[in-house]
Amino acid sequence: MSKINKAHSQVELKIHCSELTRIDTQVFLLIKDQRTQNWTTTSCSTEVIKDDSNPHFVKSMIVDYYFEELQELRFIVVHVNKPNQKDWRQQELIGQFEYDLGSLMGGQGRKIQGNLYNPKNTIKKCGYIIISAEEFVQSKRIVRLQLKANQIEAKGCFKNFKSFKRKPDLYFRMSRANEDNTFSPIYESISIVSENPFWPEFEIPENTLCNGDEHRTLLIEVKNKRKSSRPILGRCTLSLNELLSNNKTFQLQSSSTKKNSGAFLRFLKVSIDEPATFLDYIAGGIKINLVVAIDFTSSNGDHRYSSSLHYNNPNVENSYQKAISSVGKILEAYDYDKKFPVYGFGAKFNGVLSHVYPLNNDHKNPEVTGVNGILTAYSQTMNSVELYGPTNFSPIINHTAQKIRSELNAGNNMVYYVLLIITDGVITDMQSTVRAIIKASSLPLSIVIVGVGDADFTKMHILDADDVPLTDGYSQMESDIVQFVVMNDFQTEYSKYLLPKKVLEEIPDQFLGYMRRNGIRSRPPINNEIVQLIDKSYRTNNDYDNAGSVSGTRDDDIPPAYSAEPLQQEIRKS
Repeated sequence: MSKINKAHSQVELKIHCSELTRIDTQVFLLIKDQRTQNWTTTSCSTEVIKDDSNPHFVKSMIVDYYFEELQELRFIVVHVNKPNQKDWRQQELIGQFEYDLGSLMGGQGRKIQGNLYNPKNTIKKCGYIIISAEEFVQSKRIVRLQLKANQIEAKGCFKNFKSFKRKPDLYFRMSRANEDNTFSPIYESISIVSENPFWPEFEIPENTLCNGDEHRTLLIEVKNKRKSSRPILGRCTLSLNELLSNNKTFQLQSSSTKKNSGAFLRFLKVSIDEPATFLDYIAGGIKINLVVAIDFTSSNGDHRYSSSLHYNNPNVENSYQKAISSVGKILEAYDYDKKFPVYGFGAKFNGVLSHVYPLNNDHKNPEVTGVNGILTAYSQTMNSVELYGPTNFSPIINHTAQKIRSELNAGNNMVYYVLLIITDGVITDMQSTVRAIIKASSLPLSIVIVGVGDADFTKMHILDADDVPLTDGYSQMESDIVQFVVMNDFQTEYSKYLLPKKVLEEIPDQFLGYMRRNGIRSRPPINNEIVQLIDKSYRTNNDYDNAGSVSGTRDDDIPPAYSAEPLQQEIRKS
């Protein structure tokens, strides 16, 4: 009997490099597919560390571990000279290193140092990569901390401050002890220009902080961001157990003399919470609303010709249809009424240029039913639309944000929206779009942008602010709510199945971040519904009549499938 291949556990990989030939570096992880022998890019990568040829990366990599499989890993170290480009292949390769996970986990200390090499010049020295591994302990608990430094201008490790021409720009780095008693960084604060910095509260997962071991040693180092200062001004060690035992004050030692000074760190807040998961909120009845916006600008090409991105081939989906199907079919499961607003932009609809036009021609009720309804509305629009321009995102983002605000003002905070924008080119209203995203970043909203066609989308990666928050010069986004994906990166038979994963993988974290920031707790599970399976193949066109122009869907175009529809009835206890 065949058996589902289940990971025995997960492994956390901590990375640091030394003697690199370039600075501004980042590390990516590839895994070899043992069936095809091809290397596959994973979603694992570190952050970018600037101005350091010996970077210690804070962001770790979590990988599934299978005892019975050969899991070959390739670590790619790049110099990031195109910060807006997420694809490691677009960066300058410093070097790479291969090793298998089994040997790493079975080796003493679970730590290795490897020589990086460049396949184009194998003789050249590229530096070293150090990888430490540890079994990853699953924990939902979140630790919240807030720190303050006091008496920094006193004698001891901070005595040199008086010689500074400017006040120090102080930040702290927190590291945790590895199994070999070395330390790996896990968090770095923002910097504060003050001799008595008061850092804002932050939260960190317990498994990142101490991997479930409250007694694990933590190292905190206070540093001055100004380059003229010493790298480390003071340090102290502690543990989560100590913090929970009401020991909140720790003397700072000089990194050179190892002596205590009058300076110390004080923890103003220490708390542990086990927050609700994404599925806890879903079980409590929160609704995930999908909004779709489709690019009808003239750069897509006349839909009557096969060269057009909007060309309707009855045998093969075009890129717009693929994006709608792959993303919509997943999100459809979390929307109980399966009603989706669908808009077009960048074209003349009924002779009028619009960037927020409902494809069912109903401005009061722009919703269609199901993914099939979206696809049908899209196809039928091609018969009457005049492709035009320009490519503007800000109108549809502002429109969606206003709808969300209306719901929140009406007292409904158990909603979340996903805006899917499918486009063939770089936007022409970048500044307006940045401002719209910043304003919307405080709302229950994720924005997913899928780029189709062969355009150069490099500038679009600016909107996907994974590392650097968006700012318009006056304000900054509250949280990262944008994910940008290029469709052409998922054209092979294997990689096309990864498209919805890449598109949607950040949404649960964005969702939970919003709920936590706004203090919205999950509700008890709704358990008064029984799900009855209905064969869709027996539905008629009348089932789609409420979708406006979607009523033309043909039953013979829809393969037999089953949909889950709730029956409102109490579950009786036997």
